[in-house]
Amino acid sequence: MLLEPLQTTLAEGVPLGEVTFVVVDLETTGGSPLEDAITEIGAVSMRGGERLGSFESLVAPGQPIPPYVAHLTGIDDLMVSDAPSIQHVLPTFLEFARGSVFVGHNASFDFGFVNANLLRLDYEPLPGPPVCTARLARRVVWPDVPNVRLRTLSTYFRTRATPIHRALADAEATAEVLAGLLELGERLGITTLGDLREACTARGRPNFGKIRLAETLPRAPGVYVFEGRDGGVLYVGKAVDLRTRVRSYFYGDERKKVQDLLDAVTTVRGIPTAAGEAEALVLEARLIARHEPRFNSHGKRWRRYAYVKLDLTEAWPRLKVVRAPPAGERCVALGPFTSASAAREAKDALEDVFPIRRCTRAMAPRTRFAACALADMGRCLAPCVGRTSLERYGELAGSLAHALTSPGGLLAALEARMQALAADERFEEAALARDRLRSIAESLWRLRVDRWLTAGRLVLRGPSGERLELHGGALARSDEPPPDPIGSPAPRERADELAALRSWVCRRRTRVEACDVAPSEPVDGGAALSRILRMLRESGRRERRR
Repeated sequence: MLLEPLQTTLAEGVPLGEVTFVVVDLETTGGSPLEDAITEIGAVSMRGGERLGSFESLVAPGQPIPPYVAHLTGIDDLMVSDAPSIQHVLPTFLEFARGSVFVGHNASFDFGFVNANLLRLDYEPLPGPPVCTARLARRVVWPDVPNVRLRTLSTYFRTRATPIHRALADAEATAEVLAGLLELGERLGITTLGDLREACTARGRPNFGKIRLAETLPRAPGVYVFEGRDGGVLYVGKAVDLRTRVRSYFYGDERKKVQDLLDAVTTVRGIPTAAGEAEALVLEARLIARHEPRFNSHGKRWRRYAYVKLDLTEAWPRLKVVRAPPAGERCVALGPFTSASAAREAKDALEDVFPIRRCTRAMAPRTRFAACALADMGRCLAPCVGRTSLERYGELAGSLAHALTSPGGLLAALEARMQALAADERFEEAALARDRLRSIAESLWRLRVDRWLTAGRLVLRGPSGERLELHGGALARSDEPPPDPIGSPAPRERADELAALRSWVCRRRTRVEACDVAPSEPVDGGAALSRILRMLRESGRRERRR
């Protein structure tokens, strides 16, 4: 009968004094878990710095022990000739270690050997990650020690046991080293199992000196704000657990930008959000737009956003790329796009279907000038030379504006153009048509969602019971005055706020509890829009897999 596998995962917030560790050391015939075998297992169980018990057993490897290994460990073929095999030793070891957290010095070696043998014998492998005293030493005592070898650390902590390349002696020395590291780590803020694992897996230079900045933060979802000496906001982020996320920064990160941030920070402020992730996403976007923190890559990106505008009050309307959403009932806009080039891509897609003028000169009803090549090619109605009337041109502009709300015909024309170019083996032009189709389809999809999110008052209930009340697309928060409505299209400085809410609503199952305008969308184009977006996204995934 097989025993249950050792459970090595506990709640991340458990204090280290309540965690039972099993410190393991193995002697083997070589370094490969698949080709070599275990010759000795030694383990020490400890909790709160107190030794609870030990385990030791030689193991018959079932293969010759190389001379250099015998010389190093003192374990030779004769010594293990009467030893039990691994299938007899492992069940006893698992019972000894049950419910404990696996610890080793260079733990991946011992952990890998144990799991390889468990799998070979049809046991479930031990769940990771193990705690590595070598990695922990790099966090806690470097550069006070020249290296993190077990013998060096044993000397540093003056352990009673001396590592001699025998399993139990080395496990006992590792257990004493672990106790010393945990005592030092407690002064640096490593107090829970989650802290310990973060310290063992983090990379880069640790900043334990500032870990105290996270001590007052709650274990709750919300937004954290890193502030500098002058009180200025350096960085804004969101987290499911504020305290754990902020503490993780100080365990070490190889990125220079993070190191510069941690050098500059003097205060960390946490803002819990009652409505969970959705409110945190919105609050993060608001704070970034308000403070433009220099360490947030998105801090000033909204300044590059652009829109495609069609002003129907003009005599001869044309599509324009603008930096601010247009005002007025007879102005139609698409966006915001992340850049002017992305907006121009959507503009080109619309102009491929509608022969609207592309010249940039201002035109009164009777303005005339020489026609361009597009007029000669039949791709413009050419009001510049009087080939069309105000009424006919106005009908064309009205059709374009209508296509942005009922885009069935527009999408069909763009898709047909892409397929025709591909059929003619004009692949570069077909790829350009595909990119334009993607740009216009994604923008139309966002526009549809935003229109019902910003239509008056809307109350949503999230999957975890969180209540979201929107006024014109703006999320109302209990600790802030009512925000101004966002509207659609959203202004550049509030586009990220609406995008965060849109993303959350589309990823979560939400229920509408109250609304001024029923959430709906035009039937025309809805199925085509969904099908085209699905097709383009699947095509993108296939290209990334190549």
